Amino acid sequence: MEGGKFEERFEQKKTQPNVYPVLGWLCAVVSLIFFPLLVGAAGVVFGYLAKKSGKDVQGVAIMALSVACGFLGIMIGVIFTL
Repeated sequence: MEGGKFEERFEQKKTQPNVYPVLGWLCAVVSLIFFPLLVGAAGVVFGYLAKKSGKDVQGVAIMALSVACGFLGIMIGVIFTL
């Protein structure tokens, strides 16, 4: 009964593309240089979508790194504009 649902979910996870994690990592790195608040927020969204699609650990790591890189990007921008 539950086994069929598990099999379906496993097959669905196995065939999903890795677009969200790739975009999440890219946004996290880019937020250090360009528009840290906007691109960092996009990284958090892509991290959430990656977590929702079955990549739990990677999704959480992307969300945390996006927040950290966004904050660091803002600090770098403040320092270099003075």
